[in-house]
Amino acid sequence: MPILMPSAEVPTIDISPLFGDDANEKTRVAQEINKACRGSGFFYASHHGIDVQLLQDVVNEFHRKMTDQEKFGLAINAYNKNNPHLRNGYYMAAKGKKAVESWCYLNPSFSEDHPMITSGTPLHEVNIWPDEDRHPRFRSFCEQYYGEVFRLSRVLMRGFALALGKPENFFDPALSEADTLSAVSLIRYPYLEDYPPVKTGPDGMKLSFEDHLDVSMITVLFQTEVQNLQVETVDGWKDLPTSGDNFLVNCGTFLGYLTNDYFPAPNHRVKFVNAERLSLPFFLHAGHNSVKEPFAPEGIGDKELNPTIPYGDYLQHGFHALIAKNGQT
Repeated sequence: MPILMPSAEVPTIDISPLFGDDANEKTRVAQEINKACRGSGFFYASHHGIDVQLLQDVVNEFHRKMTDQEKFGLAINAYNKNNPHLRNGYYMAAKGKKAVESWCYLNPSFSEDHPMITSGTPLHEVNIWPDEDRHPRFRSFCEQYYGEVFRLSRVLMRGFALALGKPENFFDPALSEADTLSAVSLIRYPYLEDYPPVKTGPDGMKLSFEDHLDVSMITVLFQTEVQNLQVETVDGWKDLPTSGDNFLVNCGTFLGYLTNDYFPAPNHRVKFVNAERLSLPFFLHAGHNSVKEPFAPEGIGDKELNPTIPYGDYLQHGFHALIAKNGQT
């Protein structure tokens, strides 16, 4: 069962000290992260150093220019059986049934000669891309953005490590840019006069995506400033605030698993809003063979620790469970 979060407060944390050398300032930021993750489970990261206006401009341009033929040709296996890709590719809308659509891409380091590709290891795919003549800046931007948001996430994980009473480099060995299974999703929610049927939560709320826990280490999200997210708290479902400048950060189920739910993954959902908007999450993952031993942070008591599992096993199980519960996005 998901853990009900104590509050819906979402602080904005200036994370710039995590890039520097002042140990006292880093500790202060870590304490703020700790409070947020033990509260609503969410915080906004400010002073992150990424050009979010350029991000929106490129993604909006991409979605406007994609034709139906391009979308099908690049669609993942769930939509196009001719494409063996299960992760990288286009996730299509279905007229009269499903409006949301997205593009997901993986680690640009996964080339044809990458050891995990040559060995056929699950979850690893060489990215396919739209035609570069039609979308001239899309691939180069996406590959650059992947590196930027991955490095930002790795810095954030140093704050998480300090918040958990560990050395700041505790997660570094698991987060190699050459091997990370992290993914970017460029999700478009359209405005439609004839919107397809939407789901309804048990409380009667109309939903675009039902309640779920993120399958990730952490999720680093930029989205259009249209309020849509809710978190489940002890006082019921509560709206999360928006930001046009900052990244919304939350723990995924792996940090919950690793810390025996000292930092739980917050249960959240997407309200139905008939408005043109973007949701651009980066799901931070370790490498396939990465192994971290679960531990009990101070204050968690004598709760039995979870078994140690390779990250790739965790991720495969988590994806299957998420699709079984909420369906193919």
